[in-house]
Amino acid sequence: MAAHITYLSETTLQQKFGRNLQDREAVSYGFDADFQIESYLRHQGMTFVERFDANSYLYITRAMDYFDLAADHGGNLAAAFEGTKTRFCVMSFTSDWLFPTSESVQTVRALNAAGANVSFVEIESDKGHDAFLLDEPEMHATLDGFLKSAAQARGLFSAKGGQG
Repeated sequence: MAAHITYLSETTLQQKFGRNLQDREAVSYGFDADFQIESYLRHQGMTFVERFDANSYLYITRAMDYFDLAADHGGNLAAAFEGTKTRFCVMSFTSDWLFPTSESVQTVRALNAAGANVSFVEIESDKGHDAFLLDEPEMHATLDGFLKSAAQARGLFSAKGGQG
């Protein structure tokens, strides 16, 4: 439940729930879900527990804690990307608390320093970390343009969008 709060931005939580009560006209001052946000978070928490093994979550979080792309390169992130032939498209969302734009910018700078082919866009969104799962037209347009450009560079599609 606590983690789920970070998936949505403060603005989205406020717009979606505010201080609306859940199935009552007054607060109970008890431990039941007085507010809609409490009911929502409890539901999300229970759904998560039912479909996801806690031990798997522990392994995933540990893997994330230990992952350090620059570690094998003397702490130099750019060195980790040296010689890459991959085309990169880095997108960030202004309201994402889990993966803030500042971290994406560090990665883009390292890619640029390594001479990699990288494009970057910061998308204005009030939807938080979950923005990539929702209808964000700028994200879809950016991804569509990037994929078409990559396919075109490989000769898979013509400039008009048809197969090459």
